[in-house]
Amino acid sequence: MAGDRSFGALEPAMPRAAPAASPLSFTRVRQLALIGMGVTIIVLGVAIAPLPGPGGLPVMILGGVLVLRNSADARRLFVRMKRRYPRVLGPVERFRVKLRARRQRRMGG
Repeated sequence: MAGDRSFGALEPAMPRAAPAASPLSFTRVRQLALIGMGVTIIVLGVAIAPLPGPGGLPVMILGGVLVLRNSADARRLFVRMKRRYPRVLGPVERFRVKLRARRQRRMGG
């Protein structure tokens, strides 16, 4: 009887197979491409920031907008940073709210 299994014996769990990878949809590819473009534009903005004039900052903001509109992780990070450093990101938030209100007025009426 030593080899018999008792009724309540626990067996080691069999590892589950990972779900099959689905092919990327057009929407997901577009989203990844826009995130990549946004990151590239941010890097370009950092590269031109030392040049005279305000060229780097608007370019970096444009890249940030592209990333924020297409990445949920980036939005969560932005919200967390906005709550942690409200004085630093306050102007960005005011600008974003102003643009959103303008867009809603244009679409609504």
